[in-house]
Amino acid sequence: MADEEKELSQEELAKQWEEALKEQEQNQQTNPDEELAKQWEQALQQQASTPSDEDLAKQWEEALKEQQPTSSKEELSKQETPKEEISTDIDEKLKLLMDIPLEISVEIGNKLMSIDEILKISPNSVVELNRYINQPIDIKVNGKLIAKGQLYTVEGNFGVKITEIITPEERLKLIEEEM
Repeated sequence: MADEEKELSQEELAKQWEEALKEQEQNQQTNPDEELAKQWEQALQQQASTPSDEDLAKQWEEALKEQQPTSSKEELSKQETPKEEISTDIDEKLKLLMDIPLEISVEIGNKLMSIDEILKISPNSVVELNRYINQPIDIKVNGKLIAKGQLYTVEGNFGVKITEIITPEERLKLIEEEM
């Protein structure tokens, strides 16, 4: 019998919960404006209690100043360098790079040959290349294609007239194709 009483009491509790939920739903449906007003009020209170962006920025500045050593005025002046000083630093660094030697090569054409074919080459042999005489030639810096040009003779020497500079995007595509 005790089990039956527990089952009855649980059924009664379930009914009471169901009725309470229905009443709550009815109250919310009859006063939706009041409920919305309460929600807005709560949101405004939360917003008022949260710090603004300016307050947060000030707090971050203060925290960063506390972490930085302020042993001398010289250190602070080094940290706040004007744009003119930065640009002169960059110019000095670029001047150092200007003296670095680079290998520039001009590729008129190429051909794959077997070892047997290479061993048969002798003076006055003709090696046929993969390009026609009027096609542009490749100009490479350190083995990377950077421009196209035309072959010329200048006072008995060969020269190259640059006709097209390869854009960085095109160079990236060429590198990707090689991989």
